[in-house]
Amino acid sequence: MHNIPDGARPGLSFLTPVRAPRIMAVAGVGSWLYVRLGNKVRREELFGMDRLVGAFRQAQEGAIRLIVAFRHPGVEDGTVMFRLLSGIVAREARHLGMPLRGSPRAHFLFGRDVPEWGGQFLGWLLPRIGGISVYPGRYDSGSIDTVRRYLTDMPSPLALAPEGQVSYHNDRVAALEPGTAQFGFWCLEDLKRQSRGEEVVILPICTSYHYDPRDWHPMQDLLEKIERECGLPPLDTLAADSRGAFPQDQAGRERIHVRIVRATRRVLDLAEDFYTRFYGCPFSARSEDQDEAVLQGRVREICEAALSVGERYFRLKPKGDFVHRVMVLRMTGISWMYRDDIPDLRALSAAERALADRIALESWFSYRHMELVDVLEYLRIDYLRPDSDFDRFVEFITNLWDIVNRLKGGNVGGRINPLRKTARIIVNEPIPVSPRWPQYKENRRRAIDALTRDVHESFHRVAEAGNRPVA
Repeated sequence: MHNIPDGARPGLSFLTPVRAPRIMAVAGVGSWLYVRLGNKVRREELFGMDRLVGAFRQAQEGAIRLIVAFRHPGVEDGTVMFRLLSGIVAREARHLGMPLRGSPRAHFLFGRDVPEWGGQFLGWLLPRIGGISVYPGRYDSGSIDTVRRYLTDMPSPLALAPEGQVSYHNDRVAALEPGTAQFGFWCLEDLKRQSRGEEVVILPICTSYHYDPRDWHPMQDLLEKIERECGLPPLDTLAADSRGAFPQDQAGRERIHVRIVRATRRVLDLAEDFYTRFYGCPFSARSEDQDEAVLQGRVREICEAALSVGERYFRLKPKGDFVHRVMVLRMTGISWMYRDDIPDLRALSAAERALADRIALESWFSYRHMELVDVLEYLRIDYLRPDSDFDRFVEFITNLWDIVNRLKGGNVGGRINPLRKTARIIVNEPIPVSPRWPQYKENRRRAIDALTRDVHESFHRVAEAGNRPVA
């Protein structure tokens, strides 16, 4: 178990952004260290930086209002993007002979619950380095008003991840939340209300992470850890697997693939047995020979079962896809543990406080079902084949471990990836919002959906090309 709450806690209030230039300067240096040591990013590969520098210059000159929309395949993205927008962009601008004014920075969105699982220090730091707290899955007027004001009036761009949460895959783009497009149109609406003529631009940036096959040994250890944790005995072929570099021969890769599929089936067995025995959830009958479609069906059934158990506890009606249901469950669980309906927990009687603490504890356990689906919904059986590149093997094994971690009661804080990596950052063509104003006035929902599709397509083209720049 991890971080079991000791009782009910005060409600999560909006974290007001704080202007702190000295902290921002220190954070710029600190982000470099954290990216290298904490995120284990050995270097960055940069493409299309002239687009990013040009957009920053236009924003500084007051010609555009800039929204930086970045992909979110890994937990490292926040720090990597902070480093890009507060340090790397200035360096690249000098190299291109297009220096920026002052020290560039960007404002960014972060979930208000992040400091609760990432550490309270983040609740102090993030508002001081450009962060604006938002409540994922819930409308909050304080957050929305602040974002709109910053978009319209602040000189720095706003950075956000349209996927809404980590998608755990380099090569597959998750469905995008409509918030990015909505913010673009809101900004345009606010500018027109003030009779201002700046253009509104969304700049898509694709991030991905890549690994050296010579670093296979730690992933081999992680695969063995999964097998041990799930009670799987070693295969007879284990001794034949390489303890050095990732095998390049077909036979070696097939042995590893067999082990991964075997471990995946075992994890699914454990989850099904758990939800059947203790929650009465029905599942399709198992068969010995299971192809990719059958295994993927089992993943979907477990996601449905876990969400249903959590939703029953919190008295929620299932609505929308898995991502939406996870968001709703997350925010409901937070509201039952962090009691914004109680003005002062200290004013409660002993019995009232005991009941509030009990609900917080029971909610924490029910919250685990959401945490499981948060990563399990992204497990794609057909994503990995024996001839897949090393990056996909790393992603799959890492995700599989995370599923085991969530089954045991953990969250994203228990995710393990022991490898050093290269962060590839690709800046795509900017997407202008302003020409879409007539469409927005005619039909807001249709305009937002069309703009969201264009951002998704920009991401998808890069992912489909193996995370290489596309013309």
